[in-house]
Amino acid sequence: MRIRRGVCYLLENETSETAYRLFLRLLPEQEAGFCLSRMHPEKVRTRFGSANVRIGWLAEVPGEDHFSANAMASVAKAIQQFIQEHGSSGIVLIDGLEYVILHNGFQPTLLAFVEHLNEFTMGTQAIVLIAFRPQTLDPRELALLERNLQVLEGADVKSQLDVEELGEILGVDAPAEGTSTEKIEATKVLSPLPDMGGLQVERVRCPKCGTENDAEVAFCVYCGSLLPDRAGTPTAPTAPPAPRTSPALKPNPPVARAFPERRPDFVGLIGVAFFLLIVGIVFTLNTNLLNDLRFWSDLIVANGLFVRPPDGIIASGIIFFGLLGLSNFLTSGLRWTLDRSRFGALARVLAGVGFLSLAFLTWRYSLRAMSGSLVISVWTAILGTFLVIYIAVGLYWVRARRPAPTGARVPTSRP
Repeated sequence: MRIRRGVCYLLENETSETAYRLFLRLLPEQEAGFCLSRMHPEKVRTRFGSANVRIGWLAEVPGEDHFSANAMASVAKAIQQFIQEHGSSGIVLIDGLEYVILHNGFQPTLLAFVEHLNEFTMGTQAIVLIAFRPQTLDPRELALLERNLQVLEGADVKSQLDVEELGEILGVDAPAEGTSTEKIEATKVLSPLPDMGGLQVERVRCPKCGTENDAEVAFCVYCGSLLPDRAGTPTAPTAPPAPRTSPALKPNPPVARAFPERRPDFVGLIGVAFFLLIVGIVFTLNTNLLNDLRFWSDLIVANGLFVRPPDGIIASGIIFFGLLGLSNFLTSGLRWTLDRSRFGALARVLAGVGFLSLAFLTWRYSLRAMSGSLVISVWTAILGTFLVIYIAVGLYWVRARRPAPTGARVPTSRP
């Protein structure tokens, strides 16, 4: 089995022990490593000793190199910065994606994170190892995860690591050229490819997205744009070389697209449609609204900002804010039903209550039961209260771990 640069490997096994052994095996060739784990950093440090390894912790505890499961964008940014700081090289080990699934589900957070990381790695000289327990996902989700990654069977990798380490203990090396091969050998099956050491491969930077590509590549591996030095030189299609197979590697299915699918935000579009419909209803019910607005602006210029608007504008405001509040209730239900987004649904529920409150205050203002300054003060207090409620509920949801899905194995930390 050959471990190549610029590849994301998915190492499937019951435990992450084999992934840590492989990481330590490849670390001397890469010189620097980054390990992101669910285990406490002090326990992880005992595995690596004095090796040059940066350690990140997947946890909700704030601190340096601590990453929340709800902020995978910051995890991807930290990995990219680490690889770029080491000349587009280095080795990365990610252990604990099951924890992310428990917090956010599989789609779209985890799948988008893995596909983005894979696309970035393809344009570098780095190696990314992802330790994963396949029993965590159902077969369909596991197939989606394996689609663009190079899959390693944990049992096969472990046996080959054992063979290689045994060969080093016994001092058995590969025979020199021309000598007899009858002697039983224990060769290094996990040694990197020849291009992993020595001079770096010539790189070409994409002018559109900034991704570094091999000089032999005609199109950017990230965005698919034609590279500048290839724009005037058509390349003849050549047959790809036959891949080297190994019992520890699963063949990947063909990829039909170059980048992850992005689904339109249909709920957001429905919200815009509701807003335009409400504006149309308000102007239909008050055909003199534009004249009222012009008359009010003339009063403001003549007498100052705090001038009572005409009754037509006040009545239109009551209808507008009331309908806008009801539309937020409808979009909150759609946000929960279609996207399963608790935060989006909560935000729209609070916005709906806020707009209905403003409609009620405007109605009281139309009856001259409240002054304009009192309306603004009360509504500002209501908005502040709703903001505190949203933050408090959001923090509770972030810290409270959701129950594991049926059939999923809860990840455990090994001391």
